[in-house]
Amino acid sequence: MRLLMLGLAAGALSGCVAYTEPVAYVPPPPPVYVAPPPFYVAPPPPPRVWVPRRCDRWGRCWGGYWR
Repeated sequence: MRLLMLGLAAGALSGCVAYTEPVAYVPPPPPVYVAPPPFYVAPPPPPRVWVPRRCDRWGRCWGGYWR
């Protein structure tokens, strides 16, 4: 009985052919790259100058601040 069922199943399936519809190959769309925002560069700081507070007659100075 099993052989008969196996023969019937094989005969029934032999006529079935997997039909695939021919499809033209279409490559996937290329990725869309987004440009990064422009890099902001801060302007250089103004030059700093040391302003002495007190100087003696020999040119030696002490105290002061940066301006």
